[in-house]
Amino acid sequence: MTKYAHKSKFDNKKNKAKASWLTFFYVGNTDDVFSENIRRVFIINLFASVGVLFTLPLGIVSLIEGKAVLGSALILIAFLYAMNHIYLRHTHNHALSGNFVIYPLYALMIYLVYTGGVKGTGHVWIYCIPAVSLFLNGMKRGMIELGFFTLALIITMYFTNSHFAEFGYDPALKTRILFSFIVVVFLSGIYEYSMSRFNQELKETSAKLKLVAYTDALTELLNRRGMLQRLETSSYTSFHLLLADVDFFKSINDEYGHDAGDYALTQLGKIIQTSLSEGDLAARWGGEEFLIAVCDCAEPEAFALAESIRRRVEEYEFAYLDHKFRMTMSFGVATMNETTSLREAITLADNRLYSAKRAGRNRTRRS
Repeated sequence: MTKYAHKSKFDNKKNKAKASWLTFFYVGNTDDVFSENIRRVFIINLFASVGVLFTLPLGIVSLIEGKAVLGSALILIAFLYAMNHIYLRHTHNHALSGNFVIYPLYALMIYLVYTGGVKGTGHVWIYCIPAVSLFLNGMKRGMIELGFFTLALIITMYFTNSHFAEFGYDPALKTRILFSFIVVVFLSGIYEYSMSRFNQELKETSAKLKLVAYTDALTELLNRRGMLQRLETSSYTSFHLLLADVDFFKSINDEYGHDAGDYALTQLGKIIQTSLSEGDLAARWGGEEFLIAVCDCAEPEAFALAESIRRRVEEYEFAYLDHKFRMTMSFGVATMNETTSLREAITLADNRLYSAKRAGRNRTRRS
């Protein structure tokens, strides 16, 4: 076996191991790892897995040392987290699953502070609470719950017979723990707030970029990419395409200037958009061409819509600065269905459009 074959075999094993790891932590869903929901599923499952890895061994050690209650509590938490992974794998309900992570964790931390956990070290685990709580519950709810948790922490440390005296800790340790925990809450809150602001701005920027990518800036209709994306992902299996082109548009630009031509295209976009029903789509297909997609109607109704728009354009007087002019449009109509693909329907509409042009313009062809 050659060196390259060995490397290929190693890479395949590495890729399989990575795929298995991702499948475990994304609980079987790796199609859209960057979505917010999948990210939350991943983090919740990671928290649960880490919880099992820590609580199960500590629980076993506690049982061996004769601490039955502590050991049982830790093993119970490990069991809940393991069940949480199974539940998450079957439902992907990260909201409810997050509660299975955080509320047992609150109870476990208070219990560890009260009993001291393993060799009086229980209180050192409370600092994981702020980050987990704020991530799972968000800024507002997380801070409220952390307030209640801090109150429970104060009561446990100062008003109960907690483990601090039993292990001979300095009396000042309680205050140090409390203040340091509050500092961690404060810092975690700042981080969560900054991240939430950043994520919000990122979403807004992404939405704006998506709008620019799929929208024609001049007419505010869909552009070619946007129209194809909407049609290719449409739930409709049949719709009618109306491909329209402005007759002698070059003469408008030559006689009145390109600004007048842009104005005319903007007005045409408005005429088309106001002629459509809810659910219909319109795009500037390119230059002076427009594509309209009409769903949930018969072919004669689609033809009638094309004629209606054509007449509205013919009757409309365009006025730009001191210039007044009229325009006409030609239409080609085709239907996409089970036997005619989207690309084939666009080609048919284009052929019929140019048939209307050759027949004298300012008319609609559907065959």
